[in-house]
Amino acid sequence: MKISTRFFEMLQTIGHLWTDLPLLFRLLKAWKQGSYQGLSVRTLASIVVAILYLLSPVDAIPDFIPGIGLIDDAAILALLLHSLAQDLAAFHAWEQNRQAGS
Repeated sequence: MKISTRFFEMLQTIGHLWTDLPLLFRLLKAWKQGSYQGLSVRTLASIVVAILYLLSPVDAIPDFIPGIGLIDDAAILALLLHSLAQDLAAFHAWEQNRQAGS
């Protein structure tokens, strides 16, 4: 695989972070308020584990290293969002149906 192809794939993944992360926050807010019931125990566990890793002072790559310190955190977020793609799509559909009904 060419380096340029891999670079564009990485940019696409980062782009998904910026669109999917707000969706994840809305999902968690709706779940916490009790209006969205579509989260499985596995999904909740994945989110909790990712948050614990992000908040933990122990990292695979220490955050204080300039330029690369946050790469592992971004990778965890990308992995989380990728693994929750179906859950996020279902929530997005639920959210749109709810807005259409208003």
